[in-house]
Amino acid sequence: GITFIGPPAAAIRLLGDKNRARLEMKKARVPVIPGGDKVLQDLEEAKKLARQFGFPVILKAASGGGGKGMRIAINAAQMEEQFPIAQNEAKSAFGDPSLYMEKYLTRARHIEIQVVADKYGRVHAFGERECSVQRKYQKLIEETPSTMVDARLRRKMMSAAEEAARYLGYQSLGTFEFLVDEKKNYYFMEANTRVQVEHPITEAVYNIDLLKMQLRLAAGEKLDIPESLELRGHAIECRINAEDPETFVPSPGKIDFLVFPGGEGIRVDSAAYGGWEIPPYYDSLLAKIIALAPNRQTAIKKMITALEMTTIVGIKTNLPLHLKILSSKEFVSGGYDTRFMERFLAQKEEGPPAHASGDPGA
Repeated sequence: GITFIGPPAAAIRLLGDKNRARLEMKKARVPVIPGGDKVLQDLEEAKKLARQFGFPVILKAASGGGGKGMRIAINAAQMEEQFPIAQNEAKSAFGDPSLYMEKYLTRARHIEIQVVADKYGRVHAFGERECSVQRKYQKLIEETPSTMVDARLRRKMMSAAEEAARYLGYQSLGTFEFLVDEKKNYYFMEANTRVQVEHPITEAVYNIDLLKMQLRLAAGEKLDIPESLELRGHAIECRINAEDPETFVPSPGKIDFLVFPGGEGIRVDSAAYGGWEIPPYYDSLLAKIIALAPNRQTAIKKMITALEMTTIVGIKTNLPLHLKILSSKEFVSGGYDTRFMERFLAQKEEGPPAHASGDPGA
């Protein structure tokens, strides 16, 4: 027979319906963002619910994620404008225009917890991944540990993710994503029933192989996590996209020349090579560069050096953007949130940072 490498179909189906997942988390006593408990029928119902919870609110596609069908409304007039747009985006992306609503948290952090579970009820959660550096709900940079998560909050969030997975009878690898407000209250946002793009930073700080673990669990092995396993050091991942770093327009085409970085603590996940023709039909992600160091300050410096060592000729990439972000005061301070990129791009910084030599994405 054939064994599917992943969670049970029922879990994929349930967690793929974002509104149903939200309701199940409430049953599991996991905190959820205040919002409606059912799919919105029409604009009038959306406006009524928004008045009940208070603006701002966010509309979300019930059948998908990845930023598609997500629209913020700060008042009733904007709700009238954004509701049909969100519906059309949801239908185009997922074949289902259904929307649900949540209260919009204005100064939140996007924190996710990696879980692994075997077929015998054992569940284990790893420390958090910070995913707040994102543009239009698409992550750009992830790091672990988060600068705002202390040991107490980490234990609480890991415990919540483990309890949620047990309640669902979850198996294999998965990620429970949360929003955390300024007072360190955390709220379930969604769960992803797959290996995340950013999983390498968890592997780096725990010195584990999540994909190997997933294969062993699928083969029926029992989960065996050493008690001595703990988070060590600091890891950062930069997503290198084939796109214009100023306009974010995709940049398909032929890679004429390519050199990726190397050295201690540097990892590159990519299938790209010199001479490869990047097609225009798929996601623009070209490579992931991961830097591991004993502390955050050193990890940032190591990542900057790795990005400067990277040469990609023939297409445009967002390498210059990453260098600017890593040098910005707000990022370096660690006090950023999910609206960081809005503020960062509004500053309209001109030219590469002082340490950058030329345009490595040209």
